Amino acid sequence: MTTHHTEDRLQHYEFDQYTVTTNFATYEDAVNYANEHQGELVEVGFTDGSDNPTPNDSAKLVESKKPFKVELPDHPNYRVLYSDAEGFQEMADQILFEMKKAENDMLPEDILSDQNIAPGDRIIITDESGVNTVTTRERIKFLMRGNVYELAVKTNNI
Repeated sequence: MTTHHTEDRLQHYEFDQYTVTTNFATYEDAVNYANEHQGELVEVGFTDGSDNPTPNDSAKLVESKKPFKVELPDHPNYRVLYSDAEGFQEMADQILFEMKKAENDMLPEDILSDQNIAPGDRIIITDESGVNTVTTRERIKFLMRGNVYELAVKTNNI
């Protein structure tokens, strides 16, 4: 069994009786982590600007086998594209190319070093005028006042 999660990527939230671990790159990473740490898959939400996860299964992440979902209630015209969406990497590469061009930073080594604009949880936000931004879950939580739902692993504290 191959596990792709890295401890430095994961976020741990300590509660009295248990710990909730979030920020998995894939559904499979969460399942593997749960198996390795004798934990259980749970769904949590970071809503209303909360820094701490609360139980929330409204995104149906286990059912859809997705690691997270974003809702932008203050921005109903925005569309959210996740790194697992068809065409995401091509769109991300094009965005990166346009950003580099606009910044007059077209050195080949710079372009090659940024080939993966979409590692982990990169998200593209679009609206009717096109691409709005490339961002992450954390930025959506705090800057866009979005609701972020994540697949998490709950382990008991000993």
